[in-house]
Order: sequence, then C-alpha cells, then structure tokens
Amino acid sequence: MELMQILLAILVLLPFVSALLLALCGSDRMRRLIVYGSAGVLMISAVAFAVCFFSGENLQLRFLQSGGIIDHTMLALEAGFAVLITVLGIKYRRFYVAVLSIVQTVLTFVYELGGYKPAVQPYNLFTDQLTVIMVLIIAVVGTLITVYAVGYMRDYHNHHKEYTDRRRFFFAMLYVFLGAMFGLVLSNSLLWLYFFWEITSLVSFLLIGYTRTKEAVQNSFRALWMNLLGGLGFAAAIFWAGVRFGITDLQSLILCDGKLVVAPVILLAFAALTKSAQLPFSRWLLGAMVAPTPSSALLHSATMVKAGVYLLIRLAPVMYGTYAGSMVSLVGGFTFLITSMLAITVSDGKAVLAYSTI
Repeated sequence: MELMQILLAILVLLPFVSALLLALCGSDRMRRLIVYGSAGVLMISAVAFAVCFFSGENLQLRFLQSGGIIDHTMLALEAGFAVLITVLGIKYRRFYVAVLSIVQTVLTFVYELGGYKPAVQPYNLFTDQLTVIMVLIIAVVGTLITVYAVGYMRDYHNHHKEYTDRRRFFFAMLYVFLGAMFGLVLSNSLLWLYFFWEITSLVSFLLIGYTRTKEAVQNSFRALWMNLLGGLGFAAAIFWAGVRFGITDLQSLILCDGKLVVAPVILLAFAALTKSAQLPFSRWLLGAMVAPTPSSALLHSATMVKAGVYLLIRLAPVMYGTYAGSMVSLVGGFTFLITSMLAITVSDGKAVLAYSTI
C-alpha cells in the first residue's frame, strides 16, 4: 500500500515539477533531458502501479481521506484561474468568458466556504481497473507524444520564423496537462475532479492560442467558453449533489438511485459531452487543430477528450435505465454518425483526425 501511495504521488506531482523546470529552462539540451527523463519515470511508475494493483487482492483502493490544506490550495488556485481568464477575457473583449469563469468560481467558493459542504468527507482518491487503464494511457501515450514534440517543435520554429519561439511555455503546459489528467482520473472527490477538469480546459485554451494569430486566438476562446460552460454545469452538479443529497464524491453518487439524483447526473453528463466535443459542441475541437500538432495529439486526441468519455463511463451505472442515459446515448450516437460521415469527405489530415476523434 505504501509503495502504491508513493507511485500515486509521483504520477500526480512529477509532471508539475517537470513543468516548472521546463518553464525555467531555455536550453534545447536540458529540455530534451527533462522531457526524456520525466517520460521514462512516468511510464515506469505507471507500469509499476498497474503491476502492484493487479497483484493485490483488492481491486478497489481508496486513499487520502483528509485533505484540508490541499482543498484550500485548490480553492486558491481556482480563484487564480478565474482572475487569469477574466483578465484575458477583458483584454480580448470576450466578456462572456469572464462571466462564465466568475460564476462557476463563486459557486464553488459559496459551496466550500458558506457552510454547505458536508462535514464528513470520503476518500479523495480512488483506484480500480478503469483508473489503471487510464493511467497507462496517459503515461505511455501521453509522454511519448511529449518526447516526439521535442524534435517536432524545433523543426516547427525553424520553418515558422513568423511565430515567437515559446517552447518553454509549450512544454511546461504539456506537462501541466499530464499532471492534471493523472489527478482527474485518480480523483474520487467531486471537488478534486472539478479542479483538475478546469486545468485541462485552461491548458487547452492556452495551447490552442500558442501562435497568437487572429485565428488561433478566436479558436482558443471558442474552446474556452464551451469548456467553461461544461465547467459551470460541473460546479452546479457539485453544489446540487452536496446540498440536496450530502454527496461529495463520485463513488457515492454512482451508488445512488439514478432517478433520485437525476439533476446532478445530467449536469455532469453535460460537462462530459462538452469536454468530449459532442454535437453541438464539436466546433471547439475542429478549431483546436490550429495549434501545433503535438498539442493536438495530446490534448485533443489522446487524452483530453477522453476525460469526458471517462466521466460518462463512471456515470454509466447511475444513468442505466434513465432518461439521462437515453439522452447521452442519443447525443453520442448522432455525433458518431454525423462526424464519421464528415471524416470521409475531407482530405486534410488534421480535419480527418479531428472528426474521427469526435
């Protein structure tokens, strides 16, 4: 158990440490060493975590019941995210983005600090077979993409002299995203899940606008407001589930009667549909392809949109036999049909990737 806790800490914290080092490092050689080293450690840790998990008798494990300091830190960071988004929204005259960010942040603050949050808290981290599968996908596929990005981004800026070389920022954001994805799939607390969920939305916005062209800025804000809309639904679901039913974690929610908790489940499913770019929210993923290819591969094909799929899989038991489940199935099936047909009508490689991802 202690070894698994150490491996969990490595998987969640190492990407953020690597991101800080990459943000400070301007040398190509050092960047390559940090990326290769971090990728190797994360892959080894993920494989070791999977081996330890499946070699144990219990295939469902819970960790970290008390997280007071961590909770307050997350709340402070959420406030920082809201300030950043608000400033950028005002700067680029996208006031609706600022409004969406402020409303959902205020909602989480009221819930956590206004006495609405239940006193008894469940375990914040939970692992089962699905968690292990997602950890392996993020650690193996995700880190290999960052390794590939080292050479790609060097050539990218050799061929695109018109763009400012911001590789330090680019690689730092890639590793922030990896850390957020690990945190997301390992979280049982709805508040923790929401925190990492919002990081993925913010990082996606920043990377889509990497080149700072007019098209990149426009597409990045489209992705941001659609994901923030889903984030608002997520925050409302947390508030509703906590205040009305005293539920603060995902495992407790999915053990409830689906007809009883239908409102928070629908709100969470809505957040998942926006994150996974289902119709009518598919345009943000199509526009995201303006970003450099490694970010498209990592955020918009390999892992980020899978966060929505992951959440829907988690919610599947409580949606079974309900109108919420039927609605999600209908949206997903319709999206699959339409975007599959669109994927075979285009010749541009990134468009094919975008449609097939959706």
